[in-house]
Amino acid sequence: MSAAAWRLRGPATPALRRGALAALPVGAGLLLDLGLDTPAAGAVSTGALIAGFVALDAPARTRSQWQVMTAPVIGSFAAIGVISGHSATFAVLVMTVLATAAGFCVAVSPRLGTAGVMCVLALLIAQGLDVSMHEAVRALLLATAGGLLQAATSRVASVWERGREPGALGARARGARDASVRNLTLESHALRHALRWGVALGAAVAVYRFVDLQGHGYWVPLTVLFVLRPELDETVERVIMRAAGTLVGLSLATVFAEIFGYHVIPTAILLTVAAACAYTMVAVEYAVFTAAISVYVVLLADAVGEHAWHAADQRALATLIGSAIAGLALVLWPTPPESREPASIARSPE
Repeated sequence: MSAAAWRLRGPATPALRRGALAALPVGAGLLLDLGLDTPAAGAVSTGALIAGFVALDAPARTRSQWQVMTAPVIGSFAAIGVISGHSATFAVLVMTVLATAAGFCVAVSPRLGTAGVMCVLALLIAQGLDVSMHEAVRALLLATAGGLLQAATSRVASVWERGREPGALGARARGARDASVRNLTLESHALRHALRWGVALGAAVAVYRFVDLQGHGYWVPLTVLFVLRPELDETVERVIMRAAGTLVGLSLATVFAEIFGYHVIPTAILLTVAAACAYTMVAVEYAVFTAAISVYVVLLADAVGEHAWHAADQRALATLIGSAIAGLALVLWPTPPESREPASIARSPE
């Protein structure tokens, strides 16, 4: 890896403002979730967190429209995750099929590709929860509510953050259809990436179902979800930066958890700050983004009753396993350099 990979990839100040704004509904959802007495506690803040990454690069009005459209899909994927999580075979099958379909979204645009990744993230998290299938409807409603809370925040921000993107909705829909048809060939980077990503995620789910990670095995596919890219060099770069960010994040989260214990308000504040840092750095510095997400996940696990040291240890092991699966997927089925590469897949922020 070159030193340039560790440098900021854009101005931090605008990203910081947008990240702080997107973190507000996450904080509000956290206060609600930590006070809920339900197995689906955490769904509101998680829905808000996931929806916040959708169209994060767009003007506030456009961002709100994307988040409104994505929120029910996030909720639906969460509900499917709750239902499919009770059977290992069903969980693997559902993850493989839905992740492949969502991964193909990169054929249309990086933004739609990010939305697809976020929906699969909702599925992944829900599959890892040990809750009754009767909670599926509640997960659907609460996660959707969190996404809509994020959309409402973006809509309010459009009052002072003016500007909108050109192009009629009908023209964009036709363009999406045409791009999808063009990429229905194994010569397409988009289709090859979608198939590889879906199969790798399915394999990651299968691995953690047979490896005892004490309830934290979903971090194996979580690593695959974020690090597996269309090209080998990009994936290697992500693996190295994720390893560094995870190490720092786990250390910070464990210290914070030991200091603040089970105090709701300080924990909610720290989680909100971690979310803001993740939003800020997702397209600016991947290692710092990973550190922020690690802090968020471990602190949230500690807040709902999982000891921080234990959660940190399991996450580190799962990260190593997931990184190995991602690397193996690209080695076994690489994207040949002579294959046709649509412009939309060249770079995306997630």
